[in-house]
Amino acid sequence: MRRRGAAAGALLMALLSGVGAPGCGGGKEVILRTAAGVEATAEDIDREPLWLLPPGGIGWLHLEVGPAASSELGQYLLSDARARFPLPEATGFSFERDVTRLSLATYSMQGLDFAGVASGRFDRARIEAAATEYKGGAAPALVRSEYAGRALFTAGSIGFTILTPQTALFGNETGIRRCLDRIAESRVADDLPVWVKDLLRTPDSTFSFGVDLQGSPITAALSGRLAALQGASMARGVGNFAPPGINIAGSLAHGGHDAARATASALLQAGGSLNIYGRLFGLGQPIRKLETQAVGNDTQVVLAVDGSAVRVLMQKFLPPPPPPPTGPGWAERSAGEGSRPLLSFQSQR
Repeated sequence: MRRRGAAAGALLMALLSGVGAPGCGGGKEVILRTAAGVEATAEDIDREPLWLLPPGGIGWLHLEVGPAASSELGQYLLSDARARFPLPEATGFSFERDVTRLSLATYSMQGLDFAGVASGRFDRARIEAAATEYKGGAAPALVRSEYAGRALFTAGSIGFTILTPQTALFGNETGIRRCLDRIAESRVADDLPVWVKDLLRTPDSTFSFGVDLQGSPITAALSGRLAALQGASMARGVGNFAPPGINIAGSLAHGGHDAARATASALLQAGGSLNIYGRLFGLGQPIRKLETQAVGNDTQVVLAVDGSAVRVLMQKFLPPPPPPPTGPGWAERSAGEGSRPLLSFQSQR
């Protein structure tokens, strides 16, 4: 597991040079629209789409769709996602063709909530028409409602809304509505944490991620239950889908060098155990490379995962995708739409 890997090693160097110490804020706040009662325009939204995400996130994920779709494993993952979230042909929408990047933030607002921004090309009229015309076939049904003057489509508590021809929001209802409130109330601002900005500046990465392990009781419980994360306050990394499948270079921040060194040892032990169990479950050797070292108060990690093992794992343990929609659209209009919002809560800055 300690063999040299050019892709993973290059990512580690990029991470170490491009990612600084984690921070809790985005520096001086910059407001897109300062006039009271003036909603952010489409140009404002498209210029800085990530500013739509509320502050206070405890987790982060960013994906560049083009590089992901050009790799073998990335194609498989996107194909599986397309099968699990099917869209009628009437939408004229293709994820791989029309989406360039996705950014997702998780929060602890009312449990575990999340909101995301998709950038690309979105034919709002065509997508909303297709979503509205169909009267059944999806389970749970996709329901159309109105919030902050925009059409919101949700299945269960998960949904999306098209903001402009270049920007769409997705997430659960609480997360999406927090974003829409920021637009309507002129609070679209640069609230991205410093560590997120550093991750986004890392070159040659297809995806990046981070978790504030002390940011909420949910993430604190995660670090408390996993021996490899004991004492860690922040986990962050970048990666790509080059051979052998998934390459990640990351770091875990601790309060001291001894804790960082203990995590480095625990991760190596966990990797060895995963390979043993992988062979028992017919996955071969899922961990193809694992290198760890304690540098100061950080544990640095280079990881390479076998792509074929990921595919076998998904086929064995994920339920089959649902049948595709058969009608021109796939949404039902919510009862009493327009009379009152479905959810009322106090927005926070």
